[in-house]
Amino acid sequence: MPTAKLAAMLLLTLQAGSTPAPPAAVPDPRRPAPTFDTVAPALPELKHPAVLIVSKTNGYRHDSIAQAVPAIEKLVKARGWSSFATENAAVFNPESLAKFDVIVFANASGDIYTPEQRAALRAFIARGGGFVGLHSAGDGSHPDWFVRMRGNGNFIGHPGGADQFQAAWLSVKGRGHPATRHLPERWRWTDEYYSWDAPPAADAHVVAWLDEGTLRLDPKLRMGDGHALIWWRCEGRARIFYSALGHRAEAWRDATHLQMVNGAIGWAARKEGTGCN
Repeated sequence: MPTAKLAAMLLLTLQAGSTPAPPAAVPDPRRPAPTFDTVAPALPELKHPAVLIVSKTNGYRHDSIAQAVPAIEKLVKARGWSSFATENAAVFNPESLAKFDVIVFANASGDIYTPEQRAALRAFIARGGGFVGLHSAGDGSHPDWFVRMRGNGNFIGHPGGADQFQAAWLSVKGRGHPATRHLPERWRWTDEYYSWDAPPAADAHVVAWLDEGTLRLDPKLRMGDGHALIWWRCEGRARIFYSALGHRAEAWRDATHLQMVNGAIGWAARKEGTGCN
């Protein structure tokens, strides 16, 4: 082979080998890869009432988890109660759950359970344990049995773009409940407002609705007068509470919102209010 041709081929080979590889995709911290836990966390010494705060995300991960969890811990501590916060779903086992009176989903998302963990959580509810779901506990990432426990339809979306976070008026009707008795009948609030394909179930007690006429809302997200945002229901003896509020970090510094969450926890623990006897 002529020397010149051999040199040209060698040069092309060297150039091809020096071409940089495309950069690796940067993981999106708001959409972590799903994980399933198998080793339960070690629990501290707890006394009843005790609150389990779960913020594991096998779905969308909210930045405000960093503010929500310590805010809820502070509420529980102010009551003189015990709490334990975790992102380890292996805590859903009979021995661990027996130590708690209430489970709070602080923007937890996704199907986070092994079959055994799912069974343990459902058994906790069946024996009358309390549950408080906050914001993304109402999104579309949860399994069907959880949606039925939550007590409403399937998640269909929320406003996006410049309209994602809007100030709107909430109508508060159930002001006899420990979570809402401090709220005004018309509550001005800014959040990412969820919509579902059906209102809460007939056995749900809605305590706050979104006034759809006070914000920009795509027609496909409109639910009319049945656009509930906060409600409670009974699953047997279990007290189930859900609030769609709490996307933004600001919510976890807002005294009115925190008082609502505090009342929900007190009610779910069967220490305040009535229902689900």
